[in-house]
Amino acid sequence: MKDSTDIVIHINEKMDDHYRERFSSDVSQCEGVISVNLQDNRPHLMIVAYDPVETGSLDVLSNVRNQGVHAQLVGWL
Repeated sequence: MKDSTDIVIHINEKMDDHYRERFSSDVSQCEGVISVNLQDNRPHLMIVAYDPVETGSLDVLSNVRNQGVHAQLVGWL
């Protein structure tokens, strides 16, 4: 049985390295989030692994948006 679910979220804003690091850290602190992956070669895509028992994809997206960015759920991995 898989313990986590991965989703891809598109971030509209361009972020500098300092903001990306802080943003990633803030999102990773949200309830149920296991990991956050922002890659340099795809700066607008974020992969978030979360525990589906603790939270859902729309809750994760809401938490991302609460960080002050415009974002859309792209899909599940």
